[in-house]
Amino acid sequence: MARTANRRRSRKSTASSQRRRGWKFLLGAVFFLLLGAVLTNLDRLDRIGLVINQAKGLLPRYARVFIPEIPYGTASENSTLTGKIIAVYDGDTATLLAQDGSRKYKIRFYGIDAPEADQEFGQDSRRALEELVLDREVRAEVLNLDPYGRAVAKIYCGDLYVNKAMLSAGMAWWYKSYAKNEIDLSMAEATARLNRRGLWQYTDPQPPWEYRKAHP
Repeated sequence: MARTANRRRSRKSTASSQRRRGWKFLLGAVFFLLLGAVLTNLDRLDRIGLVINQAKGLLPRYARVFIPEIPYGTASENSTLTGKIIAVYDGDTATLLAQDGSRKYKIRFYGIDAPEADQEFGQDSRRALEELVLDREVRAEVLNLDPYGRAVAKIYCGDLYVNKAMLSAGMAWWYKSYAKNEIDLSMAEATARLNRRGLWQYTDPQPPWEYRKAHP
């Protein structure tokens, strides 16, 4: 008699556990469906949706299919892009999300060369650029594309010419090899050197193009 009662309780417990798992799966599926629907309008969601999208790699594989991927676009030479900077990689490279949220673009800041991320002063330079442009609306005047397909551009945040601002703060080098006729950039670096701003507080900072040669 006791054994029969125990078996009944065991069957009831198993059935209850299965129902709970079923409800959890159903609720999880509904959640990710709603999340996917919301994330199709990332341009309206601002930073929150972008963070969730960027963190999708941490989600279970079955959940990732509900979150749309924002494709990278290829900019045209002598064009203008407008949108928000959603990521900064170092002091001269960032990602721009188009205003309509349909495309992302890798941006290489024209006329400057910042320390590499793992180079001395590299993280200081990256943080300086973040303070200027991260989560802000910008205008990118694209001059050309580099060998990696990135849009080489002059970046304006309101009236601020960001490329020049990075040089004025001593957070990057004037990239003379590719912008030799940009007198305003040359003068910005010269002023930063004279006033020992940023990386110029050091006696002999290593240019990033030399660092890349030594660390291929």
